[in-house]
Amino acid sequence: MMLALAQLGKLIEKAGFREDQPRVPGGSGAGSGQWMYVEGYAQGRPPGMGDNGGPSLDPPEPPKDPPKDKISKTQAAKALAKEIARQTLRRAGPVGAVFMAIEAAHWLYSERHSIRSYQDEPKSLAELQQNAGQSRAGYENHHIVEQGAAESERFPRSMIDGIDNVVSVPKYKHHEITAWYSKPNQSFGMQSPRAYLRGRDWSEHVRVGHDAMRQTGVLK
Repeated sequence: MMLALAQLGKLIEKAGFREDQPRVPGGSGAGSGQWMYVEGYAQGRPPGMGDNGGPSLDPPEPPKDPPKDKISKTQAAKALAKEIARQTLRRAGPVGAVFMAIEAAHWLYSERHSIRSYQDEPKSLAELQQNAGQSRAGYENHHIVEQGAAESERFPRSMIDGIDNVVSVPKYKHHEITAWYSKPNQSFGMQSPRAYLRGRDWSEHVRVGHDAMRQTGVLK
């Protein structure tokens, strides 16, 4: 819990804490200190909208009951991570969302590292390569040139596992990169990137791999 609070502190600094945000008074039970709705607060905004036409200041509310299977749990955690990312520019949203993830939906606590890493800003290639091979909660190693495709093209294993081809990326972003490769893409004549790359040389695989990381917000 102390680790979670330290991570929360970082989000507070990033999001911009706002003292006048309405909150439940202390000593009011389980909801003490949480953001609350007050009639007339932030008037003049359409339902669901925030300052400057942005999204509502209400943080996402994860379900309190855990899903019955691991896949559903991961999908729920991903949805929360994406919602927090969408609210990054808001003043209180990310903080409220993380509070609710820890307090209201304690079953998501095991996914806190992956939810947090999803909020990472895009990094340079050198930064992504720096942590490759290390075991870090919320991160996974990613081969820029996909291993399966590289093996099918008979690229040498020394290139596939080379330091230039392995990076450390947020776990959920890694899943998004994998999904990106399998979807039809207008840039490749409505082929999936994976289909487009069949028969291509190593440099083209690398170029598309970098594009995949940029499209998913991993690479600058």
